[in-house]
Amino acid sequence: MSRIQVTWVVKTRKGQVKGPYSTEAILKMIGEGVFSGQEMISKLPDGQWTLISKEPAFYDKLLEALEGVVDVDPKKAQKMEAETVIVQAPKTPRNNTNPHSAPSADSFANIQPQKPLLQQIDVLDTPAYVPPAQKIASVSSGDSKSDSVIELSNIKNMEKGEIAKSLKIPALILMVVIVLGVFLLWDTGPADGSKIHLLAPGKSTATLSDQQIKEKLNEALFAMEQDTFESYVAAQNKLVSIVEGAPMNIEVRALLCVVYFELWPFAVQDAQDIKTIAGITQATRALNVISPFGQVCESVKLMTAGRYKEAKGTIEATLEGSEPFSLLPVLYDFKAELLAGEKDFVNAVPYYEKAAQLWEKWLHPQVALAEALYHQGDFTSAAGILRNVLAKNPKHKEAKVFAGIVEYNGFKKSDTAYAFLNSALESKGRIPSLIEAEGFGALAEIFVLRGEKKKALEVAQRAFGLNPNNGELRQLVIRLGGTDKVKGEKGRNNELLYLGDQYVRQGDFLAAQAEFKAAFEADPKNGTAAMKAAKALWQLNQSFEAIEWLNKAIKAEPKLVSAYVLQADYMSQRFDFIGALQILTNAMRIAPNNYEVLRGLAQLEFRKNNMPGTVNYALRAAKAYDGDIDTYILLAKANGLLARSIMPINKKEIERKENASKDAIRYATKAVEIDATNPEAQITYAKMLAQTNGVDSGITYLNELIKRFSYTLDYRIALAEVYKSEDRYSQAKDIYEKVAEADPRNKKAWLGLGESEKALGLNDKALKAFLSAAVLDPTDGEALFQAGKLYLETSRFEEAIQQFKRVQRLNANYPRTHYYVGKAAFASGDFATALEASKSEKKLNPNVADSYILAAEVFTARRQYAECAAEYSTAMKLRPQGADIYVKSAQCYRQSGSLDVAEDMLALASARESGYAEIYREQGAIYEMKGDTRSAAQAYNKYLGLSPNALDRAEIEAKIMRLGN
Repeated sequence: MSRIQVTWVVKTRKGQVKGPYSTEAILKMIGEGVFSGQEMISKLPDGQWTLISKEPAFYDKLLEALEGVVDVDPKKAQKMEAETVIVQAPKTPRNNTNPHSAPSADSFANIQPQKPLLQQIDVLDTPAYVPPAQKIASVSSGDSKSDSVIELSNIKNMEKGEIAKSLKIPALILMVVIVLGVFLLWDTGPADGSKIHLLAPGKSTATLSDQQIKEKLNEALFAMEQDTFESYVAAQNKLVSIVEGAPMNIEVRALLCVVYFELWPFAVQDAQDIKTIAGITQATRALNVISPFGQVCESVKLMTAGRYKEAKGTIEATLEGSEPFSLLPVLYDFKAELLAGEKDFVNAVPYYEKAAQLWEKWLHPQVALAEALYHQGDFTSAAGILRNVLAKNPKHKEAKVFAGIVEYNGFKKSDTAYAFLNSALESKGRIPSLIEAEGFGALAEIFVLRGEKKKALEVAQRAFGLNPNNGELRQLVIRLGGTDKVKGEKGRNNELLYLGDQYVRQGDFLAAQAEFKAAFEADPKNGTAAMKAAKALWQLNQSFEAIEWLNKAIKAEPKLVSAYVLQADYMSQRFDFIGALQILTNAMRIAPNNYEVLRGLAQLEFRKNNMPGTVNYALRAAKAYDGDIDTYILLAKANGLLARSIMPINKKEIERKENASKDAIRYATKAVEIDATNPEAQITYAKMLAQTNGVDSGITYLNELIKRFSYTLDYRIALAEVYKSEDRYSQAKDIYEKVAEADPRNKKAWLGLGESEKALGLNDKALKAFLSAAVLDPTDGEALFQAGKLYLETSRFEEAIQQFKRVQRLNANYPRTHYYVGKAAFASGDFATALEASKSEKKLNPNVADSYILAAEVFTARRQYAECAAEYSTAMKLRPQGADIYVKSAQCYRQSGSLDVAEDMLALASARESGYAEIYREQGAIYEMKGDTRSAAQAYNKYLGLSPNALDRAEIEAKIMRLGN
C-alpha cells in the first residue's frame, strides 16, 4: 500500500518547529485541538511561512473546530508513515492558562460508580442494529471566556457541561504538613535495587471518611507528580489503602492502575504481579464495564502484557468518547508512549505536550516529551524542558541523567554534562536501566576525553552490564581493554523483557524471542519471560517450540494461569484436543472459576465443533467476569453457528433457531459496546448482521469499517470471507488479491484467494496460492490440505493422497486427512485403503459423520448392504443429514431386505426435502420388490416428473413399460 507524502512543518507560538506532517495528520490534529490556527505553517521543501488559518487546505477544518463540529472524513483515513494518523480525542477548552489546573483530591472524594457514558446493552434484549463506529465530534469547550482546564472531577458535573475548579487549600500550613509527611513517611522500596512486587488491595477495611480520603489523595497525587520510583511506591501504598477503605471509588482505582504501569519496569513481572493488575482491572470494570476509568486499567493490563495493538485500540476508543473525563491526560500520555515505542516521535510529541498541558504538575509527560524531542534532534527544547523539571524536583534522577546526555550528545558540553551525570548517577534512587546505561555510556565517553582511561573502563562496564545488547557499549568496553562478559545477569531480566517488548511493537518477532529467551535464561524462575518467548515463536510459525516454551513457563511459575490458557489455545489450534483439555483441567485446579480458564474451555469446545458446550462454558466465563470481550465474541460465533446448524423442521426447532440468531447478534453487539475498535468484535458483529439481517447489511457495515480504518487489512479479509460464504467468488478473489499484494505474508489472504480461484475453476492459480500459503507457514498443514482437496477434485488421486499424508506428518491430529485419503482411494477404486482410512478417521474423530458415510459408500460398492445400512445409521445419529443420505440409507436397507426400515428412511427424507427426485426412484424400487406394481409405476413417474433430464430416464421408462402402466 502506498505511503502518503509528508509535506508540512509547523511553527508553534513559542517558536518551536514541529513535523514534518502529512496534510491528513495536520487536519486530525486541528480537529483534536492540538493546533489552534495561530501557528505558522510551511510547505516543504521551500515553502514560505504563513498562518495555518490562511492556508486553504486547513481553513475549513479550522472553522469546523472553532464551531465545535469536527467530523473527520473517513475517506481521508489513509495509512501514513508509521501510522501518523492521530486519533481523534476530546478537546480541552482553548485559552487555558490556569497554572493550578491539575488533578485534585476534591475530584475523588465521595465518588461512586458513575452512570455509564454510553447506554449499556441489555444482554437479554436484542438490538435491531448497531451503526458503524463513527468519529465523534470533539467536546465543546463551553464558555470561551473560561480559563479552566479539565481536572479529575465529578462526572455528574461534567455531564452538565461544568468543569470543576482547581482545589484550593484553605491553609498553606496544611499543605506544608502534608508534603512534609509524605517525605518523612516516604517508602522508597528496596534499597538494593532488587525487583518489587506490586501491592494488591486486600479485603475492604473500615470505611474512610471524606476527609481521610482527601488527605491520603493529596499525598498520593503529590507523590505521583514527583515522577520517581520512590514516589510511585509511596503513591501505591496510599492508593491501595484508599481502595481498601473506599472500594467503590472507581477513579482512585484507575489512578492505582496508572501507578502500577509506572512501577512495572521495576516489578518482578511474575504471575503474582500479573494477577495484581488483572485483579484491579477486573474489579474496576465490574463496577462499570464501559467506564473510561475501567478502560484506563484495561489499557494498563494490555500494555504490561505486551498486547500493544489491543491497548492502542482501547486507548483510541476511549479518547474518541464524547464526554471529557478526569484521567484524559493519562490516556494522552499512554498514546504518546505507544507512538514513541514505535519510534514515531514526530506524532508522540503533540500527545506528550497535551498530557503535560492538562496535568502540569505531573512530571512524567514532561520528561518523556524531552526525550522524544531529543530523539528528533531538538536539543534546545529538550534541555529547556528538563531544566524546568529539575526546578520542580531537583531529585528527579532520570531528568538529571537525560539532561547530561543532552548536554553531551546535543551540545558537546562535556563539563556541563559531567556535572549532571556524575551528580545523578552517584545519587540514590532508581531509574529504568536502559536510561541509566545510556547515562553511564555518556559519562564513560567524557572520561575518555579527559584521558582517565581507568575510570572510563569502570563506568563503561557498568553501562554495558545494564544493557549488554548495546553494540556501541560493547565496542567501547573492548576498546578500553575490558571484557564483554556480563556478570549478574539475573538482575537484568526486566531490561531484556523491555527490549523484547520493543521488538514486538516493531513486528520483529525473531529478535523479540531471542531477548525473551535470554531473560528466561538470566532468571529461570520468570515464567512471564518464557511465555513471551512462546508468543513470539508462535508468530514465527514455530508452533512446536512455542508449546515447549509454555511448558517452561508453567514449570517456572505453576500459578501463571495465562500460560496454561495460552498453551491450551495453541494445542487446540493444532487439533490436540485431549492435550488442551488436560492443560485446562490442571489450570482449573489452580484457579477454580477463573474466567480465562472457562473461556479457554469454551474455545476448546468451539474448535471441537461443540457449540452447545461452547455456549455453556462461555456463559460461565461471562458470569465470572462480564467485561471480557473475547468471551462475548465467542458467544456470538457459537450462537451463529448453532443457528445455522438447526434444521427448522418443527415449531420447537424453529424457535431454537430464532433464539440462537438473536443471541448471536446480542452478544456481538455487547462485544462492540465494550470495545468498538476491536477488529474481531466488529468483524463478528458484521458477520452476525449478514446472517440475521441479510448479507448486504453485513457487507455495508464492513465497507464502513474499511473506509474508517483503511490501513487495517482485517476488515478487507472479513469482507472477502462474507463474499466467499455467499458464493460471490469473483468479488472475494479481487479483495484477496489486493490484500496479498499489500501484505505478501498474509496467510489468510493466500488461502482465501486459493479457495476463490478453485471455485472459479482457476485450478492452476489456486494451487499456486495454496503453495504460497504453505511456504509462509511450513508447520501448518492447512494450505497443503487445501492443495490435496484440489488434487482430489481434479481427479489427481495419487497426488491428493501424497498431500494428505504430508499433512499427517506435520500434524498427526489434523482432522479429516484420513477421511480424504479414503475418498481419494475410493475414487481410484482402492476399496481396501478407503475402508482402512475411514477406520483411522473414526478413531481420531469418532463424532464426525463423514468417515461413517465414506465407509457406507465402500460397503455399498462391495455389496455389503447390512454393513452399509449400519454406517449410515451411525452418521445420521451424529449430525442432521440432508435427504440424499436418507435415500442412500434406504437403498442399503432395501437391498439388505429391510423394506420397512427403508420406507421409514424415505419418509424422513421426504420430511426434509419432499421435492428431492431420488426419493421417488427409491420408493418405486421398494414397491416393485413388494409386488405393488401400480404404486411402483406412480413413484417412477413422479421421479421423471421431478427430474425430466435424468441420466437413467430410458431405463426408468422401460421399467414403467414392463410394469404395465
